[in-house]
Amino acid sequence: MTTPKTNRFFILMTFVYLIAGLTSTYFMVKNAQAYNKQKTQYTETLNFQDRLLNAREWMFASEWDKKRVEADKIFAEARVNYTLAKRWGYLNAAVLVIYLILILLFFRVNSLFYKKMSIGFISIAFVCLVAGIFTPMLEIDAFSKNLEIPLKTKVNLGITKVNVDLSKTFEGRMYFYYQNKSITGLIELLFQKKNWIVGGAILAFSVLVPLVKLIFSLLLLFSGIARNSDWIKRLISSIGKWSMADVFVAAIFLAYLSFQNMNSGINTESNPLLGAYFFLAYCLFSISSTYFIQASIKRELY
Repeated sequence: MTTPKTNRFFILMTFVYLIAGLTSTYFMVKNAQAYNKQKTQYTETLNFQDRLLNAREWMFASEWDKKRVEADKIFAEARVNYTLAKRWGYLNAAVLVIYLILILLFFRVNSLFYKKMSIGFISIAFVCLVAGIFTPMLEIDAFSKNLEIPLKTKVNLGITKVNVDLSKTFEGRMYFYYQNKSITGLIELLFQKKNWIVGGAILAFSVLVPLVKLIFSLLLLFSGIARNSDWIKRLISSIGKWSMADVFVAAIFLAYLSFQNMNSGINTESNPLLGAYFFLAYCLFSISSTYFIQASIKRELY
């Protein structure tokens, strides 16, 4: 049975979830971006050009000691920020689970259960979408560890030749490449490079299309005109075909596998970050919301 009191309680629950979810998302994104900035600074400190072309590091071991201390300090700060970002991400997930449990506890025998579940899934999908597009999705780096430069030669002194060994081992890591991007960061980079077509396509299919789908899903639930419109129903059912969610998931794992299996003599690492998991969560909740929307419409019609 549905009463104004239960409806107000559900609205309050949803409002509190959105506030809590978006707040935790804000701090998660903030810490994740700080991690991105500091990890980039860390790799720039150990950049191969700065190390190979640094005459002082070739000559004095103390130069590496000074650089290592500086790099370790930056890396420690980066780890702290990523740990904080993960904690906010876990809080976001915990709030999500609590919200779903409350819906099931209080409204599972409600006549509008499917409608409330639809709204719940759409709300969760929206929060996950915001987190997924603003939080870095993947980091990729290439580096050498304890790189040895062999420089052995013979010096002719007239009556004899002397072997001279000027080989140098660069201790620790030496970075050749590092990249850490979110969807919005990638779009911004493409626009800065004047790659309008690719940047516009990613903006449209990974940001605008998901938002349009969520908006029209809400219209189906609350608007009788939209509910009776065949073209809106067809649009929502087919809009997933224009989503680049599958493309992004495939790209992430291809990059992950390719960078983990390079045999070029350079160590490579690739790690999926929080944004990838939240974008995947958006896809799952967005797809699942379609089932509850259809069930809700059928209940109201029959």
